[in-house]
Amino acid sequence: MLSAAGIGSGLDVDSIVSQLMTFERRPLVSLQNQLTDIDARVSAYGELKSALATFQSAMKDLSTPAALKVFTTTSGNDEVFTASATSTAAASSFQIDVVRLAERHKFASAEMLDTDTIGGKNNDALNIQVGSDPANTLTVDLSTASTLGDIRDAINTDAANPGVTATLVFGNDGNQKLVLTARDSGAENALTISSSGLSNPGNGNGNGNGAGTDFGFQEINNIGGNTALLDAEISVDGYSVTRASNTIDDVITGVTLDLHNADPGIPYTLDIARDTAAVAESVQAFADAYNGMMTSIDTLRDKGLATDSALFSIERGLRGVINTPASGLSSGYAYLAQIGVTFSREGIMTVNTAAVESVLVNNFNAVSELFSTDGQGFANRLDTQVDGWLDIDGLINGRTDGLDSQKRLLQTREQSLEYRMGQIEAGLYAQFTRLDTLLGNMQGTSDYLGQQLQLLPGFGNES
Repeated sequence: MLSAAGIGSGLDVDSIVSQLMTFERRPLVSLQNQLTDIDARVSAYGELKSALATFQSAMKDLSTPAALKVFTTTSGNDEVFTASATSTAAASSFQIDVVRLAERHKFASAEMLDTDTIGGKNNDALNIQVGSDPANTLTVDLSTASTLGDIRDAINTDAANPGVTATLVFGNDGNQKLVLTARDSGAENALTISSSGLSNPGNGNGNGNGAGTDFGFQEINNIGGNTALLDAEISVDGYSVTRASNTIDDVITGVTLDLHNADPGIPYTLDIARDTAAVAESVQAFADAYNGMMTSIDTLRDKGLATDSALFSIERGLRGVINTPASGLSSGYAYLAQIGVTFSREGIMTVNTAAVESVLVNNFNAVSELFSTDGQGFANRLDTQVDGWLDIDGLINGRTDGLDSQKRLLQTREQSLEYRMGQIEAGLYAQFTRLDTLLGNMQGTSDYLGQQLQLLPGFGNES
């Protein structure tokens, strides 16, 4: 802000210019108020968008038949196996006998000092094949004599490692063993160890394919060289199957078994049942989300959207879905009240949990249809409607894009007006500074003339 206090006549130039600029700045103040209002509305739309997204997330657990097919699994012995189920499962019961767990194939070398080396001649090498494909072979170059630690590092840092890890187990008096372990379990990942160039080749892995006696590898797994025993084996209602992993998801449709311990010959029951409590919780979450959405709409009316047609449109759309019955459902149900979801006098959606769970137990498909049927289910229709509002070309983005465009235009006008105000203020200061100087000069002249008059003969004589 410019400043030029009266230095000639004592005229209060700052005060005069400030009062005049208050009048001049009225168009700018009005424009800035418009910008503040736009910011408030954009912020309110952001809150509305967030509220709708939260509301929609509650629809996801009810808006499709698959989302409603929630199952619980109960193992007869959690220490032997546990299980989980997806929407593709079915309520049923099985007898599971965990005969054998899957293992990772392991070998340990003979005990050596940490200073002992292996190899040192051209073509000396250790070869480790993973599985049945010779292409999956890791070759450790031993043309330079290497300790077990060197060999461990070479295996673990090989960028083309096909699936084997190496560790050292430290014993007494500086002795150690090199332990090779398949990265994955099962016979399909079994290790075959061989050597090149090393003297005295042997058959340390128990199946005729071993490294030389320089390593003395021995199989750790108690399988007697039969790699098929590396697979897990289970019996499902008497049907024996084997798999490479202890996590099995392709034996019972929609069910994943996690094996923990073998207990051969003793079958345990696996029960798969509908999780009515979880579905009831989703229904309650649906009601809470609807009530929260309506509360958000009321709150946003006080945040710049009081007269906004978009807010009314959304509220009308939500109420329209809730008040429009579903039609054509095989269960004959059409209203949420039929399963225990009603409205209070204040318009708050309430859930009678006991009633919902009773319907779920006696007629689960009725609840599923009422919420998830494409184009008719309440959650399905609400989810679709909210999708449209939140779409990139939807109602809310359309409004905020319009406000952003309007804001850019106003900001351009604001810059122009700010520049103009600066020019006007500078001009006023220049004018009133000149006036102040003129008045100061006139005051000086008046004082001089008064002094001269007092010097005239007879000045002040009453006669």
